[in-house]
Formats: sequence, structure tokens, C-alpha cells
Amino acid sequence: MTAAVIEEPVGYETGDRVAVVTLNRPQRRNAWTAAMEHAYFDSLAAAGSDPAIRAIVVTGAGDSFCPGLDPEALAASARGARYDHDPRPRTFATTIPKPVIAAINGNCAGIGLLQALCCDVRFLDRRARLSTAFSRRGLPAEDGATWLLSRIVGQASALELLLSGRVLDADEARSLGLVHWVVEDGQALTRALDYARDLAANVSPHSMMLIKSQMYTEDTLEQSLSRALELIPVAKRHPDFREGVESFVEKRAPQFLPYPAPEA
Repeated sequence: MTAAVIEEPVGYETGDRVAVVTLNRPQRRNAWTAAMEHAYFDSLAAAGSDPAIRAIVVTGAGDSFCPGLDPEALAASARGARYDHDPRPRTFATTIPKPVIAAINGNCAGIGLLQALCCDVRFLDRRARLSTAFSRRGLPAEDGATWLLSRIVGQASALELLLSGRVLDADEARSLGLVHWVVEDGQALTRALDYARDLAANVSPHSMMLIKSQMYTEDTLEQSLSRALELIPVAKRHPDFREGVESFVEKRAPQFLPYPAPEA
């Protein structure tokens, strides 16, 4: 992969039509700060606007993903200091028109867990521990966590996890559906990259963009049906539909079009 750091404390690499975004404060276990927030969203935006990139993997440097807000920033906030919020929503990853895959390589809590929930697919190292944490800091569920978590694990489990702020191990996280795969320690990034490369090689970028939009904008069955009826003719007019059918019939690898370049 070719390294191209956008801004510390976030690393950015590309290769095989996949971007890897790394939360990069290992000396603080990748604890979240305003600078990390700005750099992380900049990295997602860069990957989202690059026509060559078809999937994005998010991970943490060292043996931690993100344990939440940096304790110094948290203490300052408790004393009334202003946090320099990025103008983009904390759920920014859900607006990126490409699959965002979390390689959760270590502990993940609070805003770190929120960012993992905003990813579309989640791989988890077996050693990792997860927690919502908000209620144990005297806070409500922040930044869409109630909506995201209840959609992922169901209302009853989401409410319990948010009320208690307790710690989950990897097996419980998988049993609840909070993550898609639990992998052996140190394998989250490798497995996430394999998955991302398969998407990049074999799945229509146009289809992925449409499906992700459907998932995050529909709240009812009626909306889902209506939106599908709108999008099916759109998809059939796109060259990827013909290529998807022809490559399947001809038993060859598809040659889908890249994501369109963003409008000026």
C-alpha cells in the first residue's frame, strides 16, 4: 500500500482499491480528541470522493481501537471547557457512499463504539471488550447511538446496554449481533481487508451506493418498498447491471465501473 498521511493522528493508506483509515494515537490507546475527529472525517471524505476507492477499512493503531473520549478532554469538558466539534455529524461514516468496514482490533467504548456502529460491517478481535459507557459518565446516549444500536441489536438489548454501560466480551457481542465476525487476536485487520478486497473486485460500486442509501434512509416497510420501486429502474439503466448479468452468465470476473467522480 502507498502511505499518504492526511493529518495526524489518523493514518491513511490505499491499495487494491481499498482505503485503510487508522486511528493513530497508540500512546493514548487511540483515545478520541477533537483533532482526531477532524482528521478521521477528512480521511473518510477523501476515500469517499476518490473514484478509485471501492471500500474503506477503519482500525486502530497498536492493540486498541478507541476506548472513548481522551480522559483529559473528558475532564476538561466536565469543567465546562468547549469541545471543538467538527461541523460534520458524528455519524458521518453512514453518509459515505461506500462500504465502511470496522476492524476492531482492541477495546472500544463510548464514542469509539459509536464510530464502530457507524461502520457497515464489523470484525472484532476476540480479546476486545466493548461498552457504551455513556451512562457511567453521567451522559445520555450520544449522537444517534439509540437509533443505531437499536437497529443493530434490537430495542430491548440496546436499552439494556445503554442503561447499564456494562462491558461486553467478544462472544456476547457476536451473540447479540453487535459485530458480524469474531476473529482470533490480531486478525481483525487481515480479515477486514480480505472482505474489503472481495467487495472491490466483485461487487458493483453503484449497487453498494444504492443499498447503503436505502439502509440509512428507510424507517418503515412502506418506505423500503417505495424506494426499491424507484431504484430498480435506475439500476437497470446503469452499465453495471448489464455487466453483472453478462459476467455471471459468462462465468468471468466482473468489470464494474468505478464510483463516479464527485461533482465540482
